[in-house]
Amino acid sequence: MENPEETQKPTETSEERVAEASSDELDSLRGQLDAKSKRIDELSRAYADALNDRESFKRRMEREKDRQVERAQADSATLLLDAMDDLRRALASSTKDAAALAEGVRLIADALQRRLEGVGVVPVHAEGQVFDPLVHEAVDMVPTNDRESDGVVIEEIRGGWKIGEKVIRPVRVRVARYVPGPEGAA
Repeated sequence: MENPEETQKPTETSEERVAEASSDELDSLRGQLDAKSKRIDELSRAYADALNDRESFKRRMEREKDRQVERAQADSATLLLDAMDDLRRALASSTKDAAALAEGVRLIADALQRRLEGVGVVPVHAEGQVFDPLVHEAVDMVPTNDRESDGVVIEEIRGGWKIGEKVIRPVRVRVARYVPGPEGAA
C-alpha cells in the first residue's frame, strides 16, 4: 500500500508550483500594468501639454491679428488725417479767393490719390467699357438707339477703387441701353 503522505507530497509540490508560477505570472502582469499605467500618464501629460501649447498659439495668433488690424487702421487713419490737415490749411488760407480754394482742393485730392496709390489703392475707370457687375454698380440706364453702345458705361457717377484685383468700392455708373426705334436717344 502506498503511503498517504507520499501521495500528498507530489500534489503539494504541484500546487506549490502552480501557486509559484501564478505568483510569478501575477508579478509580471503587475509590472506590465505599472509600466503601461506610467506610459498612459506620460501620454496624458504630453497630450495636455500639446493642448496648452495649441491654446497659447491660438491666443498669440489672435493678438497678432489684432495688432495687424490696428496697424492697418492707423495707416488708413494717417492717410485721412493728412488729407484733413491739408483741407484745413486750404480753407484757412483761401477764405476770400474761390479760385485759390478750388486749386488747393484739387492739389489735396491729387495728393490723397497719390498716397492711396502708394499703399496699393488704385482707381477703377469705367467710362467707355462694357458694364461689368463685378466692378460697376449701375444707378441709371440711358436709352440709346445705337446697338454698339448697348451695355456700355457712358458716365461715372462716383469713382470706384480696388486693391490689387479686389474691388473695394464699385464704380457707380450710368449705362447705355439699346432701345430700337424713336424712343432711343442718339
